[in-house]
Amino acid sequence: MSAYPGKVEVQGVSEVHGEQVFVLRFLQARNPAWVGRPFFARFDPAATWLDQLLPAFAEPRFFFEETPA
Repeated sequence: MSAYPGKVEVQGVSEVHGEQVFVLRFLQARNPAWVGRPFFARFDPAATWLDQLLPAFAEPRFFFEETPA
């Protein structure tokens, strides 16, 4: 899917540390260092877009999101 930070591939759904998660990675990204880097979002069967997902494992934000000032 194309999203503001880049093009994201949904690789599937998995269970990690007892939490069901989406496994994602950037195919293209605003920051080239993000390309190919896997990341995880909480599984949400109702989500249809990247901005509807929340980071997995109680993380406050995804690695590609800016840190608030």
